Amino acid sequence: MKKLWFLLLALPLVFAACDDDEGYSLGDFWVTTATVKTVGVRPYVLETDGGKRLFPSASNVPGFEVFNGQRVWVNYTILEDGEGDVDHLVKVNDLSEMLTKGIFQLTPETTDSIGHDPLTINDYWISGDYLTVLFSYGGGQKIHFITLAQDVEAPVNEDGLPVLEVRHNRNNDPVNYRLNGSVSFLLEDLRVDDSDEIRFVLRAKSPDGYSDFEEVLTYSYGEEG
Repeated sequence: MKKLWFLLLALPLVFAACDDDEGYSLGDFWVTTATVKTVGVRPYVLETDGGKRLFPSASNVPGFEVFNGQRVWVNYTILEDGEGDVDHLVKVNDLSEMLTKGIFQLTPETTDSIGHDPLTINDYWISGDYLTVLFSYGGGQKIHFITLAQDVEAPVNEDGLPVLEVRHNRNNDPVNYRLNGSVSFLLEDLRVDDSDEIRFVLRAKSPDGYSDFEEVLTYSYGEEG
């Protein structure tokens, strides 16, 4: 499994700096999640989860290897407004690849291996084909593993909705610190042929032991997917 990398995210700050002709300050920056698009464009475009398309006119990380569909955290500064389907030309200050996984089909033989340790869901959203989850848990010495699982013996609930559970294996790590992480899960396996959206249940075991996380979400894929 991939190793989790954790990010300390700074809030957008404004510094005294020269402004460009569009009124954007070179001292402003934003940190957000995005999907890399490389088809039909060079070098790439970043489609943020907020719906903006960013073209990297300049970059502090020119050697960062990207690929189509890659999920990333991006720190960027707007240089000027774009044209056509590009919202902004930006300077990429930093890029970090986000842990990205599909849906794991859980069987009785694999249920113990992926763990059932608690974690706290701090935020979550669906953008395109991805469910992104921000979470926290206790640890500090070992690698933890995060999985989005669907039980093959009970894939839906009593209402016929698919049930997905964020599973956590803390690898017997002592609880020394509160750690934060992020992960994107590809939801394409949930699609059905006769619909352009599907509702599903998202669950997670809570650290308090009695108020487990559970929400009903809607994954819309339409014609574009």
